[in-house]
Amino acid sequence: MSLLKIVYIFFLATLFCAYWAALGHLRDRRVPLSPILGWMVGLGYFILVPLAILVLNGGYSIPEIIGANDRYASVDLASKTYFLPMTVIWLALLLSFLSVLLFAPPREQVPADGRPWPWLNEQTLKRILLITSGLSLLDYVFEVHMAGGMEAFLVSHWYLRQDELFARFGDVYVFYSRASLANQIIFAASAALFAGMYLRGQTRNWRVMVFIAFALITQMVMSGNRIFVALFGLAFLTSCWAYGRKQLMLKLLILSPVVLLVFSVWAYVRHNLGGLGEEIATHAQADVGNRVTTTLIDTTEGSCVMILLHMVNDFGSKFDYLYGISYSKAVTFVLPRRIYPSKPDNFPTVLAQLYEPGEITSLGATQLGELYANFGVLSVLLLPIITVGLMRLSNRLTFGMENSALISAVLFLLVLWSTLASFEDSFITFAFALLLIRIFRWGRNLPLPANCPKGCSRAFAVPKYYLTK
Repeated sequence: MSLLKIVYIFFLATLFCAYWAALGHLRDRRVPLSPILGWMVGLGYFILVPLAILVLNGGYSIPEIIGANDRYASVDLASKTYFLPMTVIWLALLLSFLSVLLFAPPREQVPADGRPWPWLNEQTLKRILLITSGLSLLDYVFEVHMAGGMEAFLVSHWYLRQDELFARFGDVYVFYSRASLANQIIFAASAALFAGMYLRGQTRNWRVMVFIAFALITQMVMSGNRIFVALFGLAFLTSCWAYGRKQLMLKLLILSPVVLLVFSVWAYVRHNLGGLGEEIATHAQADVGNRVTTTLIDTTEGSCVMILLHMVNDFGSKFDYLYGISYSKAVTFVLPRRIYPSKPDNFPTVLAQLYEPGEITSLGATQLGELYANFGVLSVLLLPIITVGLMRLSNRLTFGMENSALISAVLFLLVLWSTLASFEDSFITFAFALLLIRIFRWGRNLPLPANCPKGCSRAFAVPKYYLTK
């Protein structure tokens, strides 16, 4: 074993120890779907896990079938070239995890009244699920119509469809797509809240759970994007962990290889659903190297960490730093290009222009990658500062704001997503989601009173599990 690999394994050991300790410090918060837990889950799943896969595998090369550019398609950790990037990632993550241990509110400040917070109104939550899924259905009908019918829709490329609609409708479509994305986030957040109710015994309505699964799979097929299924899955696992559902987590772990394989295959076949059978056969016969490693890299978006490793070496030498320009998109988004022609592109588009020039695509490099592209090595300190800020926000949502259950769940998903994608995109999506929540007044009747009122259904009675905690 080389000296570099020993050092990297030491990096991993310290990171996993600090990460587990930080999670344990946050576990007894009464809102499992809080922004800080979304951040921690995202850092773990989208950065720490892919990093561990790369270290244990000694690196990775993206299969040729993907068509990735050689500027980022390969990482060889036996090379000293990656020592600086690995050190930057290690320090940024370690300081972030330690900041939780140092600055999270003491457990004594967390009320312990024997029940989770808050009680949720099942009927209100079901109504939110129905309305948001209905709006999504209208969106699917619109996209199929714009594509020229179902047959043309199925054979069209999932990513290029968005680009074509933007070319036809311009800024109007951009605002429409943002509202649609916000609606889908609210559905996923409401679904995660309902799943939490199911896990802790507040409801036994399994039909709604089946409906949620069907709606999420439909969204994945119609949009080509698997992120909402992934976000809901991570939220569900977080709730299982928070409520101590160990047996269910074990069953999910046993089923995980099948789920991961389906997710990995979907990434290859989603560009042409009309020829699904042929695409699956092509993928089965393609040379993708070690299929286990490839599947794990695909399902954890490990290519983003690979780009991050290259970025630490490239920015400041090959490419100029952005100095905060990518984050300014959160403010300049509202200005149409006809008014502000030089409006900066979002970070995934900028990254694609650098690493996939000439291609119509976008790339991610995790939130640490965006910080480094803007501020260089200062990102080592900025990542833990963001962590502390999210802890303060979570504490305020839990104890200082009324009717914040849905907002907290939306932020959980968006903050989790922003660890993989860009901050400004998540910020804009949250602004649209908050607007929809205010317009439909979805948050007002969602929580039930702190004490279950006389005559309320048994579904809202305190489960024995919490009375014996």
